[in-house]
Amino acid sequence: MGGSGGGGQPTQSTTNTSNLPEYARPYFERMMGRAEEESNQPYVSYGGQRIAGFTPDTQAGFQQTRNVQGAQNVQAGSALVGAAGLQGLGASSYQANPIQQSAFGAQQAEQYMSPYMQQVIDRQKAAAVQDYQEGRPSRETEAIKAGAFGGYRQGIQEGVAQRGLGRQLSDIEGMGRQRAFEQAQGQFERDRAASIQAQGLTEQQRLAGAQFGLSGAGLGMQAGSALGQLGATEQGLGLQRAQALQQQGATQQQQEQRALDLAYQDFLDQRDYGRTNIDFLSRILRGTPVTPNTVQSTYTNPNPLTQIAGLGLAGLGAYNQYNR
Repeated sequence: MGGSGGGGQPTQSTTNTSNLPEYARPYFERMMGRAEEESNQPYVSYGGQRIAGFTPDTQAGFQQTRNVQGAQNVQAGSALVGAAGLQGLGASSYQANPIQQSAFGAQQAEQYMSPYMQQVIDRQKAAAVQDYQEGRPSRETEAIKAGAFGGYRQGIQEGVAQRGLGRQLSDIEGMGRQRAFEQAQGQFERDRAASIQAQGLTEQQRLAGAQFGLSGAGLGMQAGSALGQLGATEQGLGLQRAQALQQQGATQQQQEQRALDLAYQDFLDQRDYGRTNIDFLSRILRGTPVTPNTVQSTYTNPNPLTQIAGLGLAGLGAYNQYNR
């Protein structure tokens, strides 16, 4: 099986080489050059606006929404309801005041008696004394006529006159003071009746004020509630107007955004125009049925003895063929 001295075992090596057809090579080479050149281009940033801003209508809608949050009618209605509630609480706490009255006594009599009472009494007493003095001559004359002047009978008669004067003076004092007391009591009673009437009128006014306060509180509550409802309606209408403005502004903003997006897409299309063409050409070339040329080369390393034997056999065959 193995040989000696002559050479090693036979070896074989095959090399396959594929080449583009000559008609397709220029297209592929130019495309690769253009692709390399395009890949070396610097980055180009977009300098335009990308996001559309809020439109004036949208801004107006935002501002109107903020304004609606502080609707004056709602605040006024709440304040009015609060004030009416406090007024109702104050009116509901009404309590009648007791009628103040006092009894007639010595203090009240002294207070109500005329300050000129004593002068009147003194004048009446002085007049009685004067009458007594003026009546003395007449009594003496009668005593003389009776023959009793200077005697016991005259003394008795004078005593009787003096006792009469004393009673008269006492009556004047008592009756004067009684009359003054009765006048003072009458005036006190009139003042007390006037005071009671005034207190009653005042209490009626307080009660009427409390009732008026309750009625006013009720009207205030109703007015505050109505004002609050009006404010809520105004808020709703204001929010609807604000939403309408925002929707209109959003439509305008969308339209502007589409224009910005279109401008940006135009920028990308212009920037990538060369790359797009290269990609277009690459797809065409990839779709072209190109069969590369293939060259197969086979290299062997045969045994020298075998080659010599083969040459001998070949020469012998040629010789025999030639001699036939």
